[in-house]
Amino acid sequence: MDLNDKIQVNHISKVFKMYDSPMDKMKEAFSISGKIRHIDFYAITDLSFHVKKGEILGIMGRNGSGKSTLLKMITGIYEPTSGSITISGKVSSLLELGTGFNMEYSGIENIFFYGTLMGFTRGQMEEKLQDIIDFAEIGDYVYQPVKTYSSGMFARLAFSCAINVEPDILIVDEILSVGDMRFQAKCFNKFKEFREKGVTILYVGHDVGMMRTFCDTAMWINKGKLVDIGDPTFISAKYTEFMYLDDISEFTDYKLLGTGTLKTNIEEKETEEVVGKKEVEEPKKEASKIEGGLFPNSIAHWGTKTGMVKKAVLCDEKGKEQTVFHAEDKMKVVIELDIEKEIDIEYFSIAFSIKNTEGTDIIVKTTYDEGMKLKRGKNKKIAFEFTPRLANGDYYLVVALENRANASITYYEYIEGAFYFKMYTDKKIFGVFDVIAQIDYM
Repeated sequence: MDLNDKIQVNHISKVFKMYDSPMDKMKEAFSISGKIRHIDFYAITDLSFHVKKGEILGIMGRNGSGKSTLLKMITGIYEPTSGSITISGKVSSLLELGTGFNMEYSGIENIFFYGTLMGFTRGQMEEKLQDIIDFAEIGDYVYQPVKTYSSGMFARLAFSCAINVEPDILIVDEILSVGDMRFQAKCFNKFKEFREKGVTILYVGHDVGMMRTFCDTAMWINKGKLVDIGDPTFISAKYTEFMYLDDISEFTDYKLLGTGTLKTNIEEKETEEVVGKKEVEEPKKEASKIEGGLFPNSIAHWGTKTGMVKKAVLCDEKGKEQTVFHAEDKMKVVIELDIEKEIDIEYFSIAFSIKNTEGTDIIVKTTYDEGMKLKRGKNKKIAFEFTPRLANGDYYLVVALENRANASITYYEYIEGAFYFKMYTDKKIFGVFDVIAQIDYM
């Protein structure tokens, strides 16, 4: 095991015996002939990965993919059927509401009970007690039986206990979804503190934005098997594509659209461009790419009718393509496409989004929401012109051809990473977007 690794998972599998009825289980147990009455269900199959000290690993997968089973093996609730798991340090986990708590005990009693499970003495827990109570913010309810708590109150207390026992490894399984917005923000601020202290965190969730913003590495598992692991932006894009296509097609396993192989080495242009007497590096491109096709550097490219978009670039106000912009320059998103005759034009929409490197939407605009009617035809071109007013940094363009016939948007084509660019400005922008505001002083 590498000295920097806090978790090392080596070729683990978990098999559950599935019976048609409890009676079959009993018959098999007492069978003289040794007749098998169960089938083996592989919840996890030959899974390997490692997590380093201070790393935040996000684990993605649809419900039933084996995420919770994996975490329960890491925490020791389950034993792997085969393979090994090596843990270095103290593990604190929030796998599900109620784990390690007695519903009849008060909040205070459960705090001490949890501390005992974590190996702390009563005296040590008394030193931590006030910090736990203060973070939970449930007031006098801490003296009441936890069975009287709302799910949000329970989550607050459970999370407060887990983070105040000085863990080396923290495991969180979607428990924060029951907390209110203020508490969630407070929890993630605590996560940032943990990262600075070198605490390793495993976080399970379905929120793609959270994975991209919060995690250093993302892992996607499906049907108990590792699909991919690596850069959170790329992995979450592949996962989103899979979830969409799996709902509208006969796909049962992930399939890449387009041709070529997956690259894993970082590709960057080494050229520089002088703009306004300032040297500005070309924008960095994502670590993983799909080669081939019209958009070889895209993070993800998928949809029900891929190939409609022929080109998508950013230009200055005169129509010259460029990759570096000042925050107050006029910018054009220019998209060239074919709108085929079978498209329901009434509900057809062309959309673009500007995302930062964490995958967060900063600017979004659609023709449908602007009430713009489009016409079918070949070699159509549309240009969105605006002043970006974005902070210094790297950004990328997402282009989407949408079907807005239903409340849930579907996509004819979705290209994440159609174009990459960099913003620069001398003005200090404390957020991401510098909004134009009228300021009245009275």
